[in-house]
Amino acid sequence: MTKIFKPKAWILPQPVLIIGTYNEDVTPNAMNAAWGGQWDGTEIMISMGAHATTENLNRNREFTVAFATEETMVAADYVGVVSAKKQPDKIERTGWESVKAENVNAPVFKCFPMTMECRIKEKLYESPTGYYIIAEIVNIICDEKYLAEDGKPDVEKMNLITFDPIHNGYIKLGSRVGNAFHDGLTLKN
Repeated sequence: MTKIFKPKAWILPQPVLIIGTYNEDVTPNAMNAAWGGQWDGTEIMISMGAHATTENLNRNREFTVAFATEETMVAADYVGVVSAKKQPDKIERTGWESVKAENVNAPVFKCFPMTMECRIKEKLYESPTGYYIIAEIVNIICDEKYLAEDGKPDVEKMNLITFDPIHNGYIKLGSRVGNAFHDGLTLKN
């Protein structure tokens, strides 16, 4: 037996993306966004509502995207429910330290294992309620303690979380279960 549901935003898993921008007074700002993903090999897309971050992106098309972890979950949720418009010391309350990104005019929050430096290429369906952005990945920064033996980022070490839109929660991603572009070949013959 199955149960039918009306259409919902239930694509799984949904990343917990922390978008870093600078406010007009050049203080760091961050926002939690779940509706984003890879657009192609070197571009990402994010659905933006009407936020302080959206206003920051209208002034400066450069930003960072970090991936929330089990360790950063509470503060990551906080930057998603509290607006910098109403809480000017929002970032101070998270305890996050930031440095200016090397390749874009945006903050890098040092507590995240991996951060992408990005630049908006295109805005789609712009309206007073927000827009979608397509952005090029300019650079990727990964803390060395999260690297695998081959020198590339090790996702299993990062304790990344995913947003559960069905029950409004966060779930820690697990361990490797297979090898992409390889394990399926066993069914080829």
